[in-house]
Amino acid sequence: MKFLDKLGLAIFSLITLILSILVCLIAFGWIDVSIITVALTNAVASQNGMYITIGVCVVLVLLSIKCLFFPSYERRSVKEDDEEGILLQNDNGKLLITKGTIKNLVNGTVDDFKNVEAEDVQIALDQNNDVYVNLEINVNKETIIKDVSTKLQNNIKENVKKATDLEIKEINIKVNDVEREEVPTKEEKKVEATSTSKNNFNRLKMAV
Repeated sequence: MKFLDKLGLAIFSLITLILSILVCLIAFGWIDVSIITVALTNAVASQNGMYITIGVCVVLVLLSIKCLFFPSYERRSVKEDDEEGILLQNDNGKLLITKGTIKNLVNGTVDDFKNVEAEDVQIALDQNNDVYVNLEINVNKETIIKDVSTKLQNNIKENVKKATDLEIKEINIKVNDVEREEVPTKEEKKVEATSTSKNNFNRLKMAV
């Protein structure tokens, strides 16, 4: 629940409490209705009092419109059938975005980078339902790790935001290995040399 929703709920709850107490006091005869009437009349009698009253009424009207016609998404963590994720809920229904869905989006983003290979992806949610991504990758030796990591973080945030409307709090990247060109073994060199010799012999034989 967002701040405006909490503020509106708190204000309306306070107003309801005050009105309920006043009605009870009037019903029991402990407060004269004329006292309340005089107090309200004095409040709007002066110009400053009138401006303050109008301002308070406008704020209450805007909060009412916000709460009634523009409900915010309610986020809460759920765990059902071993699928943990974030539940988005409004008046139209519910939408569960699992950690597996976010993980697949991260893997898809990493696949777009030719010199990067995802070795492990972990998705974590804290108590406030903020999303954290822990990513382990391997890169090629030609890769500029700092530039690629920054671009990878930005792309992951943009793709997840676009697909799920979720904000990722942090993306932590760990580079496990820098892949090098494979060096041929002695046996591979021997086979290659033998193949080269046969090719040269066949060429010489064809020339003769």
